[in-house]
Amino acid sequence: MATASPDDQLGRARDLGVDTCGRIAEFWGFTRTMGRTFGLLYLSPEPLAQAEIQQRLHISAGSASMTLAALGRWGVVHRVWVRGQRREHYQAETDFWKMISGVLNERERREISAAIAVVEEASKAAAAVQASEAGRGRLKVEGAFVTERLQRLDAICRLGQTMLDMLLGQLHLDVGRFLEVLRVAPTDPAPRAAAPVQKPETPARAEARPRARTAKRR
Repeated sequence: MATASPDDQLGRARDLGVDTCGRIAEFWGFTRTMGRTFGLLYLSPEPLAQAEIQQRLHISAGSASMTLAALGRWGVVHRVWVRGQRREHYQAETDFWKMISGVLNERERREISAAIAVVEEASKAAAAVQASEAGRGRLKVEGAFVTERLQRLDAICRLGQTMLDMLLGQLHLDVGRFLEVLRVAPTDPAPRAAAPVQKPETPARAEARPRARTAKRR
């Protein structure tokens, strides 16, 4: 059985990395194409043109264009100019914390803000039922129930908004010492400290142990 050439092995390594990025992106609610596009650019030593991305990922021009536009809006990929080339090229962002915070700002913050606005609108509608003349008997009871539940839902949404603000603000300082790990390859681990050498027991201590066990048996 012939052994794979180094070029084939390197190509397989890249393909596996690209597919892994696609799986991770899909898990977090993005499309697999977005993840695979980022993975392709991240594992490419040179910027790539859109046509080359289409060819390597076997996607249409429309899919490639929309994907690159979305990734560019989130700061995951960047549009660059290559000397001697008329077409635009793209390269991946390598600062992972910058990518994470950018996506959270663009997507999660927007979704939480939209949820708070909708809950506020629903609360006003429920309160209007209670305040109206028709809001009596069953409607009054159900209106009060719905209003109370909406207030709790609003509190949960605002808690999520606060936690997101803390993540993007406070944790930026807390993880400062780990940012370099996200940007570059890890260095060789430090050598482990040698295990402490146990001191040999003195004859007195060695004789004391069996005597103590004998005393317990008695």
